[in-house]
Amino acid sequence: MIEIEAKTWWLQQIKAPDNTDIKLPKQSTIMRAVKPTRSFYLFLYTEVGRHFQWYNRLMMPAEELEEILHDPLNEFLVLYINGVPGGFAELDLHSDYQTELVYFGLTPEFTGKGLGKPFLKYVMRHAWERNISKFWLHTCNLDHPSALGFYTKNGFEIYDEDTVQQPVPDANSDPYKKLPW
Repeated sequence: MIEIEAKTWWLQQIKAPDNTDIKLPKQSTIMRAVKPTRSFYLFLYTEVGRHFQWYNRLMMPAEELEEILHDPLNEFLVLYINGVPGGFAELDLHSDYQTELVYFGLTPEFTGKGLGKPFLKYVMRHAWERNISKFWLHTCNLDHPSALGFYTKNGFEIYDEDTVQQPVPDANSDPYKKLPW
């Protein structure tokens, strides 16, 4: 396993945003996936994260991922467009006073079509429905090139930054090469 350097930004909202009007296209809907199957989750994870060095969940032992997927304090929101999964958000609700946006993104087919902002607004409104004092996430320079700007334009503020070593599988053990799709 090799590692590459990744600049990481930690972002937060410490109060619910005022404007969370959600204007999804009529053919779009957002549904909560309750205890999603591992195969469905990994489909979403790989379709959204394939180009952005998202390897962590692919390298995780199956039992460990199953625990995350079946933990009632983890939520999975899926954006559908004409019945097709177009993106997802994963929320960690383990803290009584905070919610973490663990993963968020759209599949390549639906990126750049005006869906990200209303989907994020939906996720933000959903997160703040709990009595929390902080909604936070982290992104890095390996994510979509617009990610940092997207989050700051939508009400998140940087509160920390760091450079970390991100594990990346070598070419012979790349988990993406082992996927059936």
